[in-house]
Amino acid sequence: MSPATVSFWFEYASPYSMVTALRLLYALSPKRMPLSQAAASLMRGSPSCEIPDLSSTNIVFRPISLGAVFKAAGQLALPNMAVPIKADYLFHDVARSMDTLGQPGFPLQKQANWPPNSASAGRMTWMLAQGTDYINSLNAESQVPVSGQVLDLAQTKVVAEWVWRVYEAQFISIEDIASPEVLAKLWDLYVYQPSKLDGRVVPEGLKAVELAQSDAVKGGFKNSTQDAIDHNLFGAPSFTTEDGDMYWGNDRLFDALFHHNVQDTQKIGGFCTKPKGANL
Repeated sequence: MSPATVSFWFEYASPYSMVTALRLLYALSPKRMPLSQAAASLMRGSPSCEIPDLSSTNIVFRPISLGAVFKAAGQLALPNMAVPIKADYLFHDVARSMDTLGQPGFPLQKQANWPPNSASAGRMTWMLAQGTDYINSLNAESQVPVSGQVLDLAQTKVVAEWVWRVYEAQFISIEDIASPEVLAKLWDLYVYQPSKLDGRVVPEGLKAVELAQSDAVKGGFKNSTQDAIDHNLFGAPSFTTEDGDMYWGNDRLFDALFHHNVQDTQKIGGFCTKPKGANL
């Protein structure tokens, strides 16, 4: 049976998306997990921290602009911040999950630079998620690059590492992810060098920052956000399945991954496929 495909929709301003990104990184690259096997086994059964088995699933990383999604859904730009005690709990809850996953240092309260201007980071991530052939075609300006391809495992691992490192810079190292210099540094360390070792040459960081400002990439990232809106998404992290269903929240990751095993038993239809304006 061919692997199922699950799309992971996320935004760099979303703390819970950061937890999901780390779980996916550990699943794709188990050697990256700082925990012992015994410690990792303690997370089994935890919907917010257990590391999934992705051997029968392709993960597609789908960065979006969450502000546009909130606006289309008719809700506040930062709904979790509207109630102070709920905002406090959000940061406490994410810090607790990050500690459990062996990555301490998440702030216990809202930072002065949060939410970040994540547009450039989102565009670079969208570009990277199209694959090295897309990036090199864009750089060569020799042909129209083709987007929307499912990446092989090696490239997916690079995307997962990059996504985590951007989150780490934002929330733990407290760096400005709107800065071209910060993004170029992260790209050189976690995309350019690993890709070079894997035999897939991509442009260095400063050039990648420049390419991410091209009309093609801006349009692709905008279209990704519109796809999220068209799929009836209203928050992040969210996960969509091939048959048009959707799961919202870091704690629903396993449900999204198991969906293809039980989809034949679902009688209500996919959430994403329901027409806008319907009683959802």
